[in-house]
Amino acid sequence: MGLFDFLRAKPVNLEELEPHLREVSARRRKAMSQLRKLSHKRDTLIERARKARKDGDNIELDYIWQELKSLRTDVAYIKRDAKVATLEEIALKRYFRGLKRLKERGDTASMLELFRRLRESGLEAKLQKEEIDERAYMDELNAILSVVSEEVEALEEEEDEEKEAFLRELDKIIETEEKGKTREAKERKERLSRKLEEGELGVE
Repeated sequence: MGLFDFLRAKPVNLEELEPHLREVSARRRKAMSQLRKLSHKRDTLIERARKARKDGDNIELDYIWQELKSLRTDVAYIKRDAKVATLEEIALKRYFRGLKRLKERGDTASMLELFRRLRESGLEAKLQKEEIDERAYMDELNAILSVVSEEVEALEEEEDEEKEAFLRELDKIIETEEKGKTREAKERKERLSRKLEEGELGVE
């Protein structure tokens, strides 16, 4: 069941949202993992093509070229799936946090209004377009969340904290590079990439 099919079903509670959020996050991580594998495959094919070209092996070169064209299609498809999953995850996380704060305040009326806004929004239609307009999607999501303006501000503070953690990691990488520790810098970059993928910035 897609995110918006799930939300249209009924006003869900926080307990029902958590496993669905994990499912969307897992889908994003899977897509990103597939992209990394395809990127590695592309690099391997390019190296094989270089060797075939150098050796004058045109049959091998033609085969590799067809493989690269097929790979380009696969990458485009998975990139789109990753983008959709990422935007769905953003919407669901913000919706979950907004509901949580409203529940803590005991504001049932605003919880129902937030649910109505998300259910009747045009977010799903934006994700179904051939070219996804991320800015338009985020603008509408922010408008939906205006019913919990204080909560939105709190979310922005949380995101600022993530950005600060990201900048700290970058500073460490730069410092390590300047000291000539290329291997350690590479390892730090790989760890940062994993943290970004897993949404664990700031987690030691």
